[in-house]
Amino acid sequence: MDSYRVTVGVEPTNDYDKAKQEVIQAMTSVRKLPVHQQQKLAEELVGSANVAVLLNIFNQAFGR
Repeated sequence: MDSYRVTVGVEPTNDYDKAKQEVIQAMTSVRKLPVHQQQKLAEELVGSANVAVLLNIFNQAFGR
């Protein structure tokens, strides 16, 4: 349980705004990962065939 923390926040009720907030949070979380972990996550999410494409998107979005 040490790898989790309890938080209090505000969540939009509109599905679009909620999805937008979650995508931004996901992008922020991915940005914090070292490159090798970004690659591992990309492989898990989209398969190794599309990793180069996804990493290119990450690089464009985050300016690495």
